Amino acid sequence: MPGGGARAPAAPPAALNTPAARRRPGARRRALLHAALGAFGLAALAALIRHVGLAEMLAAVSRAAPFLPFLIALEAARIGCEAIATAVLCAPRRVPAAELLRIHVVSYPVMALMPAGRAAGEAVKAALLSPHVGAPRAAAIATANQSLALLAAAPLSFLAAAALFRVGGGASPLALGVLAHAALLVVSGLGVAFAARQRAASAWLTRRFARAGQLTAAFQEAVRERPPVPAWPFAACVAGRALQAAQYAVLLAAVGAESGPLRALAAYGVGAAGTAAGDLIPGQIGATDGAFTLAASLLGLTASSAIAISLLLHLLQAAFALAGIAATLAWRRSPPAR
Repeated sequence: MPGGGARAPAAPPAALNTPAARRRPGARRRALLHAALGAFGLAALAALIRHVGLAEMLAAVSRAAPFLPFLIALEAARIGCEAIATAVLCAPRRVPAAELLRIHVVSYPVMALMPAGRAAGEAVKAALLSPHVGAPRAAAIATANQSLALLAAAPLSFLAAAALFRVGGGASPLALGVLAHAALLVVSGLGVAFAARQRAASAWLTRRFARAGQLTAAFQEAVRERPPVPAWPFAACVAGRALQAAQYAVLLAAVGAESGPLRALAAYGVGAAGTAAGDLIPGQIGATDGAFTLAASLLGLTASSAIAISLLLHLLQAAFALAGIAATLAWRRSPPAR
């Protein structure tokens, strides 16, 4: 070796060879990708606002101020529907209602603002539920919630596609896209539900939601305690999606557009398409805004009103996300019942 008596480099510490250490470069790349996508979304939103005119867009937003209490109430009720679904999935264990509400409020910022936030939010719920129901059952509940979130969105998306066909007078690319998205929701929701019953897939799900690779057998036992699509949690999740469609009816009325059930479902479909397209963008900033701008004429909106709707949605999510962050800091966890 050069240098005569130079010694061979010491082997790297064992900690550097752990799976977590090997995943760090990938995690950094994902963080950079998400940051880049977020910056792109913000730039796209700024360009859209500049195109339609800031003053005109702000005027459309300010006209919607009297409708904000209705939007807040509907969003709170939607979160309540998800909490009800989780409560039913927790049976036969009983988690206090206040704790279930805290768990859903605390996980809201992750779901609303993180890239691919639903899965990340369910992982947070599982971590918070595990002291009450145990890690395997908490992971099973998170998996069921993930599946139900996909499946419950499908009926509304099918109705939204039909509304877009009707409003657009035929098979527009947007209507076909929403229809394809609805079909994909069914396939992916059922895929998650049935994959949890397979040992290889359940090992991956356990690592994701319980952060423990030795719980596969207990996880599968917990999963098999209920049918792949449990009826009452599914109904609660569908009710939550219906409340989301009602939000679009309020938003359309807030900007002075026609807001009947047909238009509300069509707007829901546009929002779902934008959310799906921007799933990896934090908060879907720019994606939902672009979707509403492109569909403005179809929904009977001006460009400024279309962006106002998407901005109001972002503001609503931001308000609840801030409430979730405050709850994380101030709302103490109730001790599990012994």
